Amino acid sequence: MEENIKKEVLKEETADKEVLTVENLNRLNDAFAKFIFANEARKLLTLDLVNSFFEFEGTAQITDFTFSDRELDPDWKLGKGVVLDVVGKSSDGTLTNVEIQLQQFDDMDRRTLYYWSQLYNRRLLGGEDYENLNRTVTINILDYRLFEDDIWQPYHSCFAVLNTKDARHALTKDLEIHFVELPKLTSSKKNNARHLERWLRYLSPKTTMDERRRLAMEDSNIHTAMEAEKEFVTDPFYITEYEQRQRYLRDQHARDKFVRKEGEAIGFAKGITQGITQGIAQGISQGIAKSVLALRKKGKTDAVIAELLDMDIKEVQAIQ
Repeated sequence: MEENIKKEVLKEETADKEVLTVENLNRLNDAFAKFIFANEARKLLTLDLVNSFFEFEGTAQITDFTFSDRELDPDWKLGKGVVLDVVGKSSDGTLTNVEIQLQQFDDMDRRTLYYWSQLYNRRLLGGEDYENLNRTVTINILDYRLFEDDIWQPYHSCFAVLNTKDARHALTKDLEIHFVELPKLTSSKKNNARHLERWLRYLSPKTTMDERRRLAMEDSNIHTAMEAEKEFVTDPFYITEYEQRQRYLRDQHARDKFVRKEGEAIGFAKGITQGITQGIAQGISQGIAKSVLALRKKGKTDAVIAELLDMDIKEVQAIQ
């Protein structure tokens, strides 16, 4: 298994071997995101990005931003520590965490709530009153779909603790969790996009360089970010850090791809075996239905499928 994964990685790395430029730069790469948004010299960009979310939601803007320690130690022995992408605190006490996620994690809801709780919890020292706890905001920029369209179609969602009786009465304003799903951001060539949308289009892998240059003409902060890119792609230290992260992402992609293929093959075989021995009802639930549809898609007739899977032709037709 490991050997096959290595082959997948090698194949992708060979195809991906090229000199890093602003044209092929992945702006969602952790190394680059931290270069732009976790750098004291460019903290005005971070402040602007964060306020673009607050403006979108109609919540209080912040006027300054001081970077905090990104590493949170667990509160108990052998507890789970957390390393965050960007963490900052404003003078009004608001603590904000910005996370950029390329990989699709299981239990993202619990993951982000855990991150939020770790930040919120460390604000209170022994003997302090609970009134000293302040607004804590988590912003998640995702390069994948988190919610199905029938659940939530827009690219931006924001969560709080609300009274379920009216969905308006907030228990507290201290919890604010944002999600942005970049794949839901539709392509647009219109000028004067909304503040948040300009930043998201800048970061999105689907945006062309011409579109980014147009955004830079509309927004001075994006212009500053694009100027900083030139330093990033010519500095050996940043390039090394960037490529290490890209290699990790390729490794994960190859592993997921291999596991998915293996799972499909095993599921196909198990579906046939269980369909024969346990009957059509249980067989469908274990993979027979997928097997029938896959063979039909390849152009096999109902009679051929029935023969291959040792099924009655009526059962094949019923599944379709």
